[in-house]
Amino acid sequence: MPGNQNMKIENSVQDWLTHRLGSGRAFARGFTVVVGLMLSAGSTQGADKPPRPPATVVEAAKTLDLATFPLMDQAEPLTSRRLAGLSYNVPGSVKRVFEVQQKQLADRSWTELPNRYVSDQSASATFTRDGFSLSLMIYPPGKPGMVNVSLLNHGNVELGKLPVPPGVKPFYGGPVSTSYLTDSPVAETVEACRKLLLGSGWEPYGEAGDTRFFKQNAVRLAARVSSAPAQGGKTVIDYSTLLMSVDLPAPVETDGLQYADVTKQLLFDTQATGNDVVDYYRRTLAKSAWEATTEAPFQAGFKNVMIFRNPQKDLLTLELDAIKGTGKNRIILKHQSAAEVAEIDRRIQAEAEQLEIEKKKPLPKLVLILPEEAKNVKQTKTKIEFQVAAKRAKPVAEMWRAQFVKDGWEAKPGRLDDAGGLLFFSKGSLHSLTLSYTDLRYLPAEVSIRATGVELVRSTGTTK
Repeated sequence: MPGNQNMKIENSVQDWLTHRLGSGRAFARGFTVVVGLMLSAGSTQGADKPPRPPATVVEAAKTLDLATFPLMDQAEPLTSRRLAGLSYNVPGSVKRVFEVQQKQLADRSWTELPNRYVSDQSASATFTRDGFSLSLMIYPPGKPGMVNVSLLNHGNVELGKLPVPPGVKPFYGGPVSTSYLTDSPVAETVEACRKLLLGSGWEPYGEAGDTRFFKQNAVRLAARVSSAPAQGGKTVIDYSTLLMSVDLPAPVETDGLQYADVTKQLLFDTQATGNDVVDYYRRTLAKSAWEATTEAPFQAGFKNVMIFRNPQKDLLTLELDAIKGTGKNRIILKHQSAAEVAEIDRRIQAEAEQLEIEKKKPLPKLVLILPEEAKNVKQTKTKIEFQVAAKRAKPVAEMWRAQFVKDGWEAKPGRLDDAGGLLFFSKGSLHSLTLSYTDLRYLPAEVSIRATGVELVRSTGTTK
């Protein structure tokens, strides 16, 4: 589906920007989206005025809300939009689409920085406005005649003013990433950076490999500390940031915390009890005017769920799932905007109305030609059963499967073995078929087909 494809593309672009372009290796090879002037020691270690606090969601939306940023004509439909990132496919050439995006941003008072890259294969540039940095990438997604447009807001953090251990030397810097070199070992540098960032108000927000994530307001900071390639055994510190489309808080003590801005979802494990987690989110979310819709979580399948709403009618879903045998709970917190909730409601209502319309129509007929050796045939409007000779059931099932697919039925995952099989087919949400058989090899094989939303009609003809 287009939405799933866009999600995969945007995840890849985000990873490329924050890790590959944020590394010394990428800089050395020259494949940077934007690289600013080399930072001086004075600019990184001190400044005439204190840095601006990381932006809140409300502050960021006043500068640019990519959830409402105009799409180009003939853009593929999106399943969701969000504040901090936008990715979609559109017909056109890389250069033409890049020029359109340039103008759209310039018309909104965004200033393009030097070192843009434009070719027939890809284009990239970085823009700034009111302290915010925005990355633009254009490249072919693998569909003929199409290009992908990806915009990512990096927030308003002045990377050169983030705290670093004493004695480090600037390596390179720019609006979307900055790096330093130090002679200190990796483990020692990791701990030093962690303490400095915590002391500056940054909260731990998960980790992946050699990258530690921190959050402050609606900005997520990636702090990557590793051994610097081709730098004589030195340690490199990489800082990069991304704006978060929604500020999802997390307790301090978590395991395996993961945040995905594309889905606006937070996931982590915790040893805290379910009641403690609920109490934490009640208190913390109340500071931002979120209120629980129920006094206690309700059961939904195997999970406990609690819903929060804010004055803007946005929705937060908190899921709590006990992980068997570990003493831990898996927590998922997911955000949906009022517009997304309204769209879901609209689709559900439209599907329900269409279902009622379809129910009032006469059932469509599906004509089935039974094999000529079929015996003991039993039939109703929605079910046909019969027997065939041993070892004949599977060929009959294969014949019908080929015919159903040819007639436009969608084959679902199933099983087709000598001793038995179970196949599923569907047309839309109202029509489905279930084909099953059992063949014990020493008794007549039994074949059955059941239909939902379809009337089965047995043909007078036969087939071999």
